[in-house]
Amino acid sequence: MTGTDSKTKSGRVIVIVLALAVIMGAFAVFLTMNTERINAQNAQYLQGSTQQSARRISEWMTDSQTEVKLLSSMYERGLTRAEDASIEGIKVLAETTKFDYVTFSAMDGLTIDDRGQTGNAADREYYVRGIEGDSGVCATDDSLFYGDLSVIFYTPLRYDGEVIGVIAGAYREDSMEEFLATYFFGEQTSTYLCTRDGTVVAHSSSLAYANEVGNAQDLYFENGSTSDISRADLEEAFHNGSSVTFDYKGESGSGMAYVMQLPDYDWMLMRTFPSSITDDMTASANLAGMVFVSLVALALVAVAAYFLVQSIRQRSKLISESEHVTGIVNSSLALFRRFAVIDLTRNTYEYLKDDGINDDLPRHGEYNMFRYYWQTRFSDEEEAERMKAMLTPEYIQEHLTADMPYLHLEYRLTDPATGDVSWNQASMIPLVRDNNGVVQSVLMSVQDVTDVKEREIANHNALEDAFREAERASKAKSDFLNSMSHDIRTPMNSIMGLTAIATMYLDDPERVKDCLTKITTSSRHLLGLINEVLDMAKIESGNLGLSEEDFDLPETVESLLSIMTPQINDKKLELKVEIADIQHEHVVGDPMRLQQVFVNIMGNSVKFTPEGGIVSLRIKELPSRIKGSGCYEFTFSDTGCGMSEDFVKKVFEPFTRANDSRVTKVEGTGLGMSIVRSVVNLMNGTIDVQSKLGEGTTFTVTVYMKLREGDSHDLSTFEGLRVLVADDEESACESACELLRSVGMEPDYVLSGEDAVEAVRRAVDEARDYVAIILDWKMPGKSGIEAAQEIREIVADDLPIIILSAYDWTAVEQEARAVGVDAFIAKPLFRSRLIHVMKGLLEAEVDEPVSEYEVLQQSDFSGHRVLLTEDNSIAAAIALDILGMTGLEVDHAENGRRAVEMLLDAEPGHYDLVFMDIQMPVMNGYQAASAIRAAAEGKGLDDIVIDARPDLADLPIVALTADAFADDVARSRAAGMNAHMSKPMEIELLVKTLNEWL
Repeated sequence: MTGTDSKTKSGRVIVIVLALAVIMGAFAVFLTMNTERINAQNAQYLQGSTQQSARRISEWMTDSQTEVKLLSSMYERGLTRAEDASIEGIKVLAETTKFDYVTFSAMDGLTIDDRGQTGNAADREYYVRGIEGDSGVCATDDSLFYGDLSVIFYTPLRYDGEVIGVIAGAYREDSMEEFLATYFFGEQTSTYLCTRDGTVVAHSSSLAYANEVGNAQDLYFENGSTSDISRADLEEAFHNGSSVTFDYKGESGSGMAYVMQLPDYDWMLMRTFPSSITDDMTASANLAGMVFVSLVALALVAVAAYFLVQSIRQRSKLISESEHVTGIVNSSLALFRRFAVIDLTRNTYEYLKDDGINDDLPRHGEYNMFRYYWQTRFSDEEEAERMKAMLTPEYIQEHLTADMPYLHLEYRLTDPATGDVSWNQASMIPLVRDNNGVVQSVLMSVQDVTDVKEREIANHNALEDAFREAERASKAKSDFLNSMSHDIRTPMNSIMGLTAIATMYLDDPERVKDCLTKITTSSRHLLGLINEVLDMAKIESGNLGLSEEDFDLPETVESLLSIMTPQINDKKLELKVEIADIQHEHVVGDPMRLQQVFVNIMGNSVKFTPEGGIVSLRIKELPSRIKGSGCYEFTFSDTGCGMSEDFVKKVFEPFTRANDSRVTKVEGTGLGMSIVRSVVNLMNGTIDVQSKLGEGTTFTVTVYMKLREGDSHDLSTFEGLRVLVADDEESACESACELLRSVGMEPDYVLSGEDAVEAVRRAVDEARDYVAIILDWKMPGKSGIEAAQEIREIVADDLPIIILSAYDWTAVEQEARAVGVDAFIAKPLFRSRLIHVMKGLLEAEVDEPVSEYEVLQQSDFSGHRVLLTEDNSIAAAIALDILGMTGLEVDHAENGRRAVEMLLDAEPGHYDLVFMDIQMPVMNGYQAASAIRAAAEGKGLDDIVIDARPDLADLPIVALTADAFADDVARSRAAGMNAHMSKPMEIELLVKTLNEWL
């Protein structure tokens, strides 16, 4: 072997060794880059997660503060005396909140919670501040009743503007741990809610070490920390409410922590990111590269050894082996897209690998050419300017200081041919520095990080989507409450107005009775709305339930008109109501939900119809495709502002309102129609809408309801009797005549008051007198009352004259009676109402409906004994009085356990029936009912052993409770109860229930 060959072989070995060094250096850059990228990514993830949680916790605290204020406000409205304030009155309202427990503190500090525990809170922060009239939130690690960590929201309770106590709602430590629980990549981490001095208020972990962290600042790890802040900086950040990242170390391990102030609150939120997660992620990311480079290094070592051992071989074989080594080196460089050595002092560059450049740029040349080439590759001008500045020798030398081992440059490229976007990360490592530490040359490696960047962007977008969804949920809740506020005011206005009318006519019993009847109707509607608010979660999720009860369609329609008529009159609108082909008026369904649909639709018609417009309702029974059910069509029309075609398509979407200047000042959130559609769908019905902008809107609702047997009447006395109908609407006349013919009468109709007078005069002259005359109240020309006055001068005093009206006729009742009007019928004209009025006028005696008091007086259940289980003393006193009026002997138990004990102590057959409240202390109604049924088989309470009582298996148990929803009824049945009555107690239903079971 010649000297030249030996030098060549030695040179090749040196090249291989240098290549190995380059690969190892590149791999070191790769490892460093991955570690730094993962650390930076995790820091961003930690900050984003903490910020999202901070917004969520802030909203939760605001919602909780609102809940306790709403609880106080609702209870204040029900107080009639300051002395009546107690936890008992708040319990029912407190059931609707999310608090673990609710307390009431009197002025002297005596405090009781909703489970009956008592204590003195005079030295508690929330009591002191609440008595001073403040509302807020505080934390304690020694709660009054449980001695644990609790977060307490408090507000004063006032009566006539004076503070009479403090209401507080609290979350206990377990709830806070669950609420703050956080997991990163399947591993639980710690979240701490702290005050501004670092004191831990609540934490997310139930592990022992979490309880030992009293101050978040104690976790600060100074020795060996990579944080660029000191302990003093951390304390200042807590004091100022600033956001800061620092390294921590504690019993749970070490890692990175991020702390920030809660929006709108002085409290701080700190979350940790364990280093174990970062280590696992880094190890996983580096493992593949480490294995590959190790293999490459071993291969290079083997090749070098091979060259040394085989140095005597022929030149041709050495060349072949050299090419083989070059291929291996190129393979190792596959970890990166490009490698280049840049000499900043000589203004040169040389590519060791140049994937993606093709022939556009030489492998080596002047660095100015290198920079110019890459500046032209950016289609985005802002990106081009940024990279132009970063690639200058001055920028590189300024940022690659002695303390900075590498420099990362991340940039985005767009393929001009395909438009595809890719992300690259260029890393520069100093190769040579001068005596002053200034970089002279660098090794630049370029890695494609498109997948990582896309994941980062996706995570960022996901966080933004979550934030927007949280905002939407918050807005949905606010809009829903605004909508329900509007709906509640509708019947409340009716109640207030009718109460004022009744006060003005105290000397007119009939007028007062009519007002009280309408007040009862509006009150029941208001009660339904309150139930709806309490069932808010079901409404928001669309999980509505329907009850099934007997009701009469005429009563539901009259209730609707009683509620809406004051609003219609206020806006000076004309109301038209018409019925057609109603064969079945007695049905089974959910009248409250049906009325909710009607009020929402007609309420919108009234709101969006200008003064002088027309609002109409048409009711028709259609042929039913469901056996045993009736199909009813309700058509609501108005001459209001109408809707555009685009808005009609989304009118049933939640929170949707038309963007129209004519309706922007109209109250409402757009939630009502969404609820309407949900209810109609549950009734196996349909709802359609037709509207034209500027001309009006028509809603058509079709629902199916089960039929029930109605009252049977002897109509033989009506056969062949002649009746005259006068109404200015021909369709109304035809509908009334059809109804009269269905009961056997022979009707005629005219279209004005003048024609009615002439028809009566002609009938008298021809000796074909009418037996009754029905006149519409409001007709153009001669009104119904004016026509009645003239007709009374023609006919005898015993001829019945009836006024038909869709309006509140009480204002003209005296005038109408004075001119000879005998009766009034409200529109729409239902068959049952017509028969009742006609029988009262044409037959000798007709039973008048009795009052609730008379119903009780006529009911005699003497000889029966019932057990009333009720924990509320006022409710119990009312129930005892009402039940006593029926002749019943009534015993009272103040809770479910006491009721069970009284039944076990009594002889078999001593009690004939049990009325059972549900929400009670000690033992609730469900538990008590289950215990009574279990006692029939000899299964006693935990501390009571009894003999079997078979009589208790058949003892009727009736739920008497404010839990009035369909699932509450089902739950009471499952517990062993026989029937269900909701509060407030309805007299007719009470008597019906007693008759059924006694």
